[in-house]
Amino acid sequence: FGSRLGWKEHLSPLCVTMQGYGRMAPSSSSFQPSAGATALTASRNAHPTTRLDSFMKHTDPGFQNAEAPTQGDRFIRKMATYGQVRPSVSFISESRVARPMKETSAIDMSNLPQHAMDPRGDPREGTFEIPPPPEKVDDSFIAMYKNHSLMLPSERYKEHLKMKAGHQKWKEERDAVFRYRKRMQVLERKHPEGILGVDGPTHPDTILYRDRHEQLAQQAELKAQHAEGRFAHLHAQNVSDDAVAHRNFGTDPNWERSKDIAIQRKKVDPEAHPFRFLDTHERLFPKYTPVWDPERAAALRSHEVRDKKHNIVNGADNSMSYAVALPWEEIQRQAVEKRMAEIESRKMRSQSANEI
Repeated sequence: FGSRLGWKEHLSPLCVTMQGYGRMAPSSSSFQPSAGATALTASRNAHPTTRLDSFMKHTDPGFQNAEAPTQGDRFIRKMATYGQVRPSVSFISESRVARPMKETSAIDMSNLPQHAMDPRGDPREGTFEIPPPPEKVDDSFIAMYKNHSLMLPSERYKEHLKMKAGHQKWKEERDAVFRYRKRMQVLERKHPEGILGVDGPTHPDTILYRDRHEQLAQQAELKAQHAEGRFAHLHAQNVSDDAVAHRNFGTDPNWERSKDIAIQRKKVDPEAHPFRFLDTHERLFPKYTPVWDPERAAALRSHEVRDKKHNIVNGADNSMSYAVALPWEEIQRQAVEKRMAEIESRKMRSQSANEI
């Protein structure tokens, strides 16, 4: 080219080589790359799966949500209910009609075993069992190892045989414990719902699944209590009075006035509330005025002495009686009744003596 300024300056301004790609692109300042090209260029060194995901989210409307970008420093949780959203499988494959309720359907979820594991009177039920291991492994033979006393050869040999037999028994019992634990783990992990026709958590007399049976029984009890409380609560919320619901409208209930209206009302009963039926003259000039009220006197004195049961000066008992003398007529009547009772008892004693 005859110049040291560089060979790129002698090229046509309409074409510029893209560094790293070897492709020709127009050098016009009005050129705008597409969203797909931008996505691919931004994820040039990423994994192909990530590049494809970015390309689809930038180009395909089916992979874009309808939520507009939120500006600011606050996050608002919302759900897109319109726009280019991908419908769910249940929305495009099922009709809008309600699903029919079948025998195998359930209103709520359940963690109970399947119905085939329930007891059905099979003669094999309860026949499978895993014998439990001994409660305590016998390791008393270890104490013989610490015996360093002088012994005859025959005694030492007998002790050796005992240690050998004890060690063998200890190994068998330990293996039984490990084997029982392993068999129970296999049974709980690989057969958690039970053994078909033999045993399971729903069997009332099960031994292998006793813990799981008690858990399910407690769960059923709590669920029944919750359902009973829920039923009572819903009944209290949905119940309505007969007058409000217009039940038996137009019929004579044979009640007092305003008895059918579920509101608080005054009780107009002359026997229970006689003062509501007194006029002004009867209230100001009552016919009966009590002269002495022992209960009122006891209350007044209790207030005066601040409910103290002792004298504040000498500490003596300050209790007193509020009984008053009866009228003369009442005393005479009681004396006559007492005299008549004595006469009757004397007659009864004389009659019994004559009969004897």
